[in-house]
Amino acid sequence: MNKSFFCKTQTSTVKNRTAFTLIELIVSITILSVIMLAVFEIYSNILQINKRLEVMRTIQENVRNITEQIASDIREKGIDFTYYDGFSPEKTNNYTGNGNILLAIKGGDKYYPMKDSVSGPILCSETDQKDMKIHCYIGKEDISGNRKAVSDDRVRIENIRFFLSGNTGESSVTNLSQEGKVTIVLSLGIENKAGVSSEIAKNSHMSIETTISEKVYKKN
Repeated sequence: MNKSFFCKTQTSTVKNRTAFTLIELIVSITILSVIMLAVFEIYSNILQINKRLEVMRTIQENVRNITEQIASDIREKGIDFTYYDGFSPEKTNNYTGNGNILLAIKGGDKYYPMKDSVSGPILCSETDQKDMKIHCYIGKEDISGNRKAVSDDRVRIENIRFFLSGNTGESSVTNLSQEGKVTIVLSLGIENKAGVSSEIAKNSHMSIETTISEKVYKKN
C-alpha cells in the first residue's frame, strides 16, 4: 500500500472524528441551554405563584381584621344613626344610592378611609383611592380626634362604602326589623412595594360585601 495515501486517509479520518465531536458538543450545549431555560421558567413561575398566594393572604388577613374590628364596635357600642341626621339620605336606604364613606359608632368613634399628610392622617377621597400612587387605608378616629390605621401599610383601600339600615332608637323591646345594620362594601389591593412587582400589584384585588347587625337587648 502506498504509504503517502495511508497517511492522508488517516489524517482525513481524524479530522472527521474531530468535526463530529464538535457537532455533538454544539448539540449538547444547545439541548442543555433549552433545559436550563425551561427549568428557569418553571422556577420563575413557581416564585410568581408563591408571591401571588402570599399577597392574597395579606389582603385576606386585612379584610378579616377590618371587618372583625368594625363588627366588634358595632355589637358592643352600636351605630350612631344621629350622626347622619340632616345630611345623609342614605342612612335608612340599604343598597340604594352611594352609601356613606364614613361609619359613625356610638361614643364618638368613626371609621373612614385615610391617607397620611404632613399634619397627620386625613380623609382619603374617592379620587385619591383610585390613584395607585396614593396610599389610602382604613382608619379609626376616636372622640378626641386621635386617628390610627386599622389596615396595615401593605394593602391599599380601593373602595369602601357603608350602607345603613334600621334604627333601634330608644326602643325598649328587641325588634329585629328595626335592628341597626350596616352593609360594608370593601375593595382592597396590594401596595407596589419591595418584593411586589407592578404586575402583581395591578392584578391582586379582593372585594367583599358583608352585613353586620347590632345586638339589641330588652331594657329592664
